[in-house]
Amino acid sequence: MFLLKSVWDNILFHAKRSFLSVLLITIASSAMLLYRGFVEYSEQGLALSFISNSGHIQVSMKSAAEPQSTGTENTANTDNTGTALLSARDMETLRSIYADMPAVKSSDAVLNFQGIIGTDTDTAVFWGAGYDAPQRLGATDGTPVFAGDQSLVLGKSLFETLKLSTAPEPFVNLMSSIGDSGLLTGSFAVSGWLDTGTPQNDAGLVIASRSALLDFFELKDSASYMRIYLHKDTDMPAAQAALDSYFAEHQLPYQTQNWKELNPSWEQISGLFRNQSSFISIILYILIFTALTQSLSASFMERIGEFGTMEAIGLKRSSVMQMLVLEVCLISLAGIIGGIVLAQLGNSLTETCNITMTPPGYTRAYRLSFYITLPAILTTQFFIFLTGIISVLHPMYTICKHSTVQLIHYNGS
Repeated sequence: MFLLKSVWDNILFHAKRSFLSVLLITIASSAMLLYRGFVEYSEQGLALSFISNSGHIQVSMKSAAEPQSTGTENTANTDNTGTALLSARDMETLRSIYADMPAVKSSDAVLNFQGIIGTDTDTAVFWGAGYDAPQRLGATDGTPVFAGDQSLVLGKSLFETLKLSTAPEPFVNLMSSIGDSGLLTGSFAVSGWLDTGTPQNDAGLVIASRSALLDFFELKDSASYMRIYLHKDTDMPAAQAALDSYFAEHQLPYQTQNWKELNPSWEQISGLFRNQSSFISIILYILIFTALTQSLSASFMERIGEFGTMEAIGLKRSSVMQMLVLEVCLISLAGIIGGIVLAQLGNSLTETCNITMTPPGYTRAYRLSFYITLPAILTTQFFIFLTGIISVLHPMYTICKHSTVQLIHYNGS
């Protein structure tokens, strides 16, 4: 208790010096935490964008050419990409399987179609998809497509290529094929356009209601694949393995693909981003380590004579060492707490001010945020605390090396 009171008195006596040390640690702590939060947010945001589009897992027919020796009926219809379609009975079978899986949050069906889209003056190639709940994708301008609506939402670039306008509501002509129905043509209203942020995707994007497509072209209920969304991202490997095992055990003609397999660019983008962030993190850690150790060590070295005086009035050298360590621990903890609070305030400020950023290759700006997690807090703040402890090694070595008289008259030599 005496040591703690003495340390506290020393901190108050050197209030200016202690405040500057705490401020330095606070800034370093928040900088590391915000950078780590930005990296986490960017990587998680990229993953979530892939998952929201493709689902955690997709289930489709194995092949249109393979014989169906199961208890489910399937006419082996294919979409216009050559992929076998799931029939209504297939989808009912799969939904009953999902119902027995606690990890599954929801599922829906998607029908792919592609072909030529045009107006009286302009035409373009499109790649589209019919969704059970297309309104979830929204519309940047105009009205989203709702389930059952016989209208379309086009990608921004495709909308501009066809020289359309949302007022009045324009119509476009489609020529496509779904399953074994042959060539299908029809006229659909365009209710709006969507900017996904990626011009390459928007150049041919068409969003429709799956049920409306089937009704308009008088087709049987079918889908190219079913998307599965899980409660937790970490459940994906176990859920996919469970589905594959069930399909193999019951000889069901379905196959699964997870979102990473469906988006091979994820590994390349994530790997490149991880390497870049790791390199920047190393530089940041080195700079912070150097600045903190130099500043804190110099602050204590200027007080070597004070420590010698403490020994002269009867304080044991071991007690002086303990006071030194305890003081740097208190200063570091105060700075760490301040850094965490400052990082949270910075995150709240960016969200309140709606600060946005536009990633390279994108036309759409995204809100800037910092994904601050408990592991990030523990790892970054442990580094700060450890750096504070290391900074007093040189002063402690100096105290051990010199006698009391030498410490009193110590001038740095």
